[in-house]
Amino acid sequence: MNVLTLNLSDAVRIEVDNSYTGKETIKYNGEIVSEKKSLLGENHRFEREEQGEMAQYEVRISIKHLTRVGIDIYRNDKVILLS
Repeated sequence: MNVLTLNLSDAVRIEVDNSYTGKETIKYNGEIVSEKKSLLGENHRFEREEQGEMAQYEVRISIKHLTRVGIDIYRNDKVILLS
């Protein structure tokens, strides 16, 4: 199930999928860059070249207040999204 699609620019799209079985999938421009299985959430890290420079991403998935999925996204250690 797609939980989040975040268009950072015309050239960068991050998608977060999370199933009820605990499978978490992170996609960068449609390409799977990380997959993990967890019922309480995991941290996903990956790097991609953007405009000639390496960008480091971290996607933190968690359960918030036992009622919803929380997703925090960082790029080069700077906050992109907190939810």
